[in-house]
Amino acid sequence: MPFTAHAQTNTPPTGQSDIVVTGTRASMAKATQIKRAATQIIDTVSASEIGQLPDFNAGDALRRVTGVNTLTYQGEPRFVIVRGFNQGYNDVLVDGFSLAATDINMGMTTTNGRQISMEVLPANLASHIDVIKSATPETEGNFIGGLVNFVTPSAFDFAKPTLSLSVKGGEALDSKANGGNHFGGQAEIAGATRFGSDQQFGLYLSGTYWRRDINVAQEETGSTRNWYTAAGTVTTPYGGNGYAVPANRIYYNYRNKRERFGFQGRLDWHGEKAKAYIASYYFNQRENSTRYTTNAAVAATATDSNQTATSGTLSNVTQTEQLGRYLWKRQVYGLYGRGDVELGGGWKADIGASWSHSSVSNPQISDSFAQSNMAFNYDTSGIAPTFTAVNAANAANASLYKTTSRTMETYSLSSNRYDVQANIARNVEAQDRGFGIKAGARFSGTRQGVGYYGTTWSNLGYTLAGVTNGAGICGYQCDTPIPMISGAAADSLFAQYASSATATVNTSSNAGGTYKVSEDIWAGYLQGQWRSDRLLVVGGVRLEQTRFASSSTQATNGVYAPVSASKSYFDALPSVNVILNTTENSKLRLGASMSVARPAYSAAALHGGVLNTTSSTPTLSTGNPDLAPRRARNLDIAQEFYFDHGKGMFAVSGFYKWINNEIYSFGAYQTVAGVSTPVLVTQARNATGLTRAYGLEVSASHDLSFLPAPFDGFGVSANATFSRAQVPITLSDGSVRVMNNLAEQPGRIINASIYYDKGRVHGRLAWNHLGRLWDDRYPNLTPSGFYANRIQQPTNNLDFQISYDVTRRFTVSFDAQNLTAQGMSYRYGTNQELLQSAFKLPTQILFGAKVKL
Repeated sequence: MPFTAHAQTNTPPTGQSDIVVTGTRASMAKATQIKRAATQIIDTVSASEIGQLPDFNAGDALRRVTGVNTLTYQGEPRFVIVRGFNQGYNDVLVDGFSLAATDINMGMTTTNGRQISMEVLPANLASHIDVIKSATPETEGNFIGGLVNFVTPSAFDFAKPTLSLSVKGGEALDSKANGGNHFGGQAEIAGATRFGSDQQFGLYLSGTYWRRDINVAQEETGSTRNWYTAAGTVTTPYGGNGYAVPANRIYYNYRNKRERFGFQGRLDWHGEKAKAYIASYYFNQRENSTRYTTNAAVAATATDSNQTATSGTLSNVTQTEQLGRYLWKRQVYGLYGRGDVELGGGWKADIGASWSHSSVSNPQISDSFAQSNMAFNYDTSGIAPTFTAVNAANAANASLYKTTSRTMETYSLSSNRYDVQANIARNVEAQDRGFGIKAGARFSGTRQGVGYYGTTWSNLGYTLAGVTNGAGICGYQCDTPIPMISGAAADSLFAQYASSATATVNTSSNAGGTYKVSEDIWAGYLQGQWRSDRLLVVGGVRLEQTRFASSSTQATNGVYAPVSASKSYFDALPSVNVILNTTENSKLRLGASMSVARPAYSAAALHGGVLNTTSSTPTLSTGNPDLAPRRARNLDIAQEFYFDHGKGMFAVSGFYKWINNEIYSFGAYQTVAGVSTPVLVTQARNATGLTRAYGLEVSASHDLSFLPAPFDGFGVSANATFSRAQVPITLSDGSVRVMNNLAEQPGRIINASIYYDKGRVHGRLAWNHLGRLWDDRYPNLTPSGFYANRIQQPTNNLDFQISYDVTRRFTVSFDAQNLTAQGMSYRYGTNQELLQSAFKLPTQILFGAKVKL
């Protein structure tokens, strides 16, 4: 068994052919085996056979792990939540090596800039995915929530050569008014073989293709509400007559098309006293979104007449019709390898190195047409507010909507990540007893460049009538269809009028949104352990020296010049883990450690940010080079019970964390030159007080093989995480509010499934619950505006999968994702009584076939 930095995953010994039995039952058994053998508190999700994690990307698979969920984007998992801690507290590895990030800064301090986006990675990347929750000295120190490690397959995991091919195809089910049904599907191929005179070489290869096409209908009501006096003029929040009136009514409809393809390969060599492997991967994701928008925006000078608690008439409203076209191209590829050797006398050593490169390109085109000084009746008595134009004929007259602007922007990212590791150890294997020692060193380096360029054209001489034929599509509600603007017609008219238009280069945003960062982390550790038949104690210290530097261009009194900043800091991270076999089939685990969570690259870099005026809330985010990393002291305790020779498991664990330098996104609305509405200006800051976070995790699984046939094929699996926090947040006036959860930290994460595996039938019905969380992408940390902080409402997703083995080599399947058509909803207000935004997501069904050769 490998004993290197990735040995903490406790992969079963090679040659045991553990990945051969199909079905969820086999997957659960393997996951239980890994958890039981681990020297840390971990949870895992495992493939039942080659390429058979029954999910569509890595984020989908991770949502089945205890204490793990994901933040979603357009209905697909993007970032990992562990124990309620968002992506800023976690790290992601592949076989113990770091990955280049695909998370580009979009003018928000909450985007991390360190993370790989989960939708870029296919589920069949790994034979199992381990989520490490307690630190040892050999463990990467940059995590407070969890360390996610994708353990890739090796040809030595299989007793004989194997090859499988699978395809799935189906549709996303949606109403015709929302855009109709769209095709989606995936294809996978994976194979492994061993060769050589002594079968000492092993080759594993896999490839995958995935496609999804959906419409996402959405409504927003503005980033704040307005309150009016009896005379109909704007007053302070919750003032006047106490009726909360939407500041906007925005309908969106996204046509979101996504494709992902990629491959991975691994070549292993096993000798008598040494072994080595080299591996490579390439993953490419392309996302094409067409967004149709209608936005009725209420001016600050508007009056409200005919007021009731749920209705009224607003003057001075501007309705904007908009076409947004957004293309994302993300790719990540890399090469890594590791060698292990037995030195004699019980000593072993290994060395490994990795290089990973990522790039992101995001060109955007936005065409806007507006009609001003309109009057609208509003109604807030329903699920979501509605606006109805008083003069319906003018509102429907496309020729009255003049072109206000065309904006063309390009965001880009290029990143290289280098990772070199070396370890030496004696007497640290599972079969060893007595004292053992391990030491090692690691260098991790990042070179990342972020780019932005944007230009806005105004004074264009055409109207909405020239780019639409009257066809409409629904937003979240269908009371006011959104005009469908033709991109080709808009391009043609722009080409005709561009020479006479006014082009404004977004100079300050171009400068502030273009910057470079570099980070070098030098680490070393010394770890000792003592093991008997019942007790294992692992402890020591990890030392990490970090140097972070950034450079950009900023204006001083209107003069642009290069600027740069750098910062170095040192961390000593002691830890100790104790594992006691309380009985033959139970374990008590205790852990105490210190760890860090380094700031987002975009948050800590010296840069001015990008002014974004095309979203419903204009935003501007700036970097903070004085930002310090989070530093945590962690306590963990877990009790695990194992039943029926691996058929069942029950575990309960608790954690408590004291976090210094907690990072939060400070936001306040300000007046920015050239922008008619207030701009949300944000910057990442360190909290001045101590943050406490704590929680409880419970997980259980069991095969119900004791039931009479045919019910003996059933099994159950469930886990739940409950977490809380005390987070001091400083508002704009210097006062402090204590939040009861961290940003993007749900109070509850629950996963439950019923599965069936018997004979030729394999099935699973899975439920996923994500509790409420504070969505701090749009923070309002002013005393009067604090009510406007958005709270993402709980979600419940239900998925169903079933397959049937027609023959030993041929299987058919059916998948239904998001059976309840669960979308997302955000609320604000002193009691979350006000809807801020909501969107719908369709159910997707897929029929599939698999051949094993």
